[in-house]
Amino acid sequence: MKTFFVNKSLIWDYDFSEEEYGTEKFRKFYVGRVLMRGTDVDLKEVGLEAVRRYLPDLDISRDKREFWEWYFARKAG
Repeated sequence: MKTFFVNKSLIWDYDFSEEEYGTEKFRKFYVGRVLMRGTDVDLKEVGLEAVRRYLPDLDISRDKREFWEWYFARKAG
């Protein structure tokens, strides 16, 4: 999976090292943060494939989850 730019203002309340940015644990966490608090620029940076990949495991609000599930179901159909 490609490396993406990390908007540090989305993770201001956590202390991640630069080395952790490439881990699956961080990617999953960060994609959730982007969906909950990010901008369209942040979303474009992480990419829709990352959203699709991590969506089942993300700690996000129900309305955000339902939107993305609807979105990917519509794209598949």
